[in-house]
Amino acid sequence: MLILFCRVLPSMAGLLLFFLFDQLSANESLKLSVLLAAFLLGFGGVLHAWRLPASSISVLMRIVVPLFYLDAAVKGFLRGYFGMRPNPSAVLQSMFATDQAETAEFFAHNGMALAQAAAWFVLVTAAVLLADRYLQGRLAARASAVPGRAQKGVAVFLALFLVLLHVNTTMRRENPVLFWPLRYHQYVQQLDAMQAMQRALTAAMAAPREWNVRYAGEDDRTVILVIGESTNRASMSLYGYARATTPRLDAMRANLLVFNDVISPASSTVESMMSMLTPADLASPDAWMAKPNLLMLAEAAGYKTFWVSNQTRNDGWIGMLAGEADESDFINYGTGRGENNFDANLFQPFGQALADAAPKKLIVVHLLGAHPSYDMRYPSRFSHFDNKDDVVSAQMASQGRSTWIRNQRDEYDNAIRYGDYVLGSLIGMAEQAKSGRAASLLFVSDHGQEVGYSRNHAGHSASDKSGYEIPMLLWSKQHLPPSPAARAALENRPYQTDKLDATVLGLLKIETRYYAAQDDILSSAFTPVQRYMNGVHYQRGAPLAR
Repeated sequence: MLILFCRVLPSMAGLLLFFLFDQLSANESLKLSVLLAAFLLGFGGVLHAWRLPASSISVLMRIVVPLFYLDAAVKGFLRGYFGMRPNPSAVLQSMFATDQAETAEFFAHNGMALAQAAAWFVLVTAAVLLADRYLQGRLAARASAVPGRAQKGVAVFLALFLVLLHVNTTMRRENPVLFWPLRYHQYVQQLDAMQAMQRALTAAMAAPREWNVRYAGEDDRTVILVIGESTNRASMSLYGYARATTPRLDAMRANLLVFNDVISPASSTVESMMSMLTPADLASPDAWMAKPNLLMLAEAAGYKTFWVSNQTRNDGWIGMLAGEADESDFINYGTGRGENNFDANLFQPFGQALADAAPKKLIVVHLLGAHPSYDMRYPSRFSHFDNKDDVVSAQMASQGRSTWIRNQRDEYDNAIRYGDYVLGSLIGMAEQAKSGRAASLLFVSDHGQEVGYSRNHAGHSASDKSGYEIPMLLWSKQHLPPSPAARAALENRPYQTDKLDATVLGLLKIETRYYAAQDDILSSAFTPVQRYMNGVHYQRGAPLAR
């Protein structure tokens, strides 16, 4: 057994390397080390004690060790990409509720990071297996003694210990053989729970009197909610960015409320929208399961609801929410790069919704925005910042950002500029279609994006402020304060969009037990609350605690 223990040590060292290079947390590293040691000493001990050929132990090593290291490498990549381990619902939704085209774009955008993770896995695995082969040769001469009862007893004990480890739920879930199937099962359970709760809420629509819904507005009213994707306000000239990325919005600034201190509740789409469009918030994340969402409340108040999207339709929560609308139109069929993916293709279905004869309308427009891969989000004529030599590129170079990250920023800024064209056009269409009726358009992004603002990373991030700091603006002449001081005070209110449903209900002029005026950023009763990013207190301008 001592010989086998010596051969196991390099495998433990490999997991230690994953920990030291921040691929695994201390908790993950400890659990995987215990499991790996139990596998090798338990099964390997039985093979050794009963005198099976030494090559059988080598085969065990070549199967089990790479499996554990691959698990560690994948977790390390996901930790770097999402800023969290692949347990939360946001990560599960992103991993499993996707389509072929989105998966291809993910691999294209993250090719370098994936290559680094793969290289890390190959190098560590090869080094450990070569070390084991060397030890096998050096220790072969000492393996001639016949194992006694004590050695066999220890081997059986370690094999039983491995089995007993799996009685513990936490340890069982960390087993790489079980980890990913269990995560997929968890995702399916979440989906089933969503569908069950959605059916229950839909059934309640037949008699929503307990919701205490009352419409308190004009006879004709249109409210448009435009949900952006992966848009960071730091890359918008509307918010002071050095590049002219939002010329249309800049030109109509006098007719907009531009909120300067807004963050998202999460750094991923599903998790953010589950709180943006329902009574759920960071304090009560499961409230969407028992309380009506915005579409249900709007319909109960007599609104006709529309969902117009350039995202692909899927069977996840967003797809179920969109299915609640009276009319839904998904124009993206998951074909990857090409005209079908550009947000301007939403103009036609959006125009049809504006022209609908219903007196009261809620129109939700879900953009593809600046979702990675950035270069797929705009036509070539919007390539304004490719290889741009300006103050932004100089600043990024001085911060040590890689050439690849600087190129990603150029493409991201192109996507923001195209998004400005799209949003400016939507506002123009809404203004032309107003025809005397009360109308407003609220734009907010689901979450932000890290593109070299804080580090050499391009993509979603739960560990950087850039993953949360988003734009929010309102076009509505009715809500423009009369004085510059009142306007500035309103625009500087600190806000987190897990409370967005209150603001939208206020725009809809809906009175209900689910409306909280203190959470409506436009209300005189608005009260700021403590905000959080990935469980950490958020303070604008202060560095995020790690």
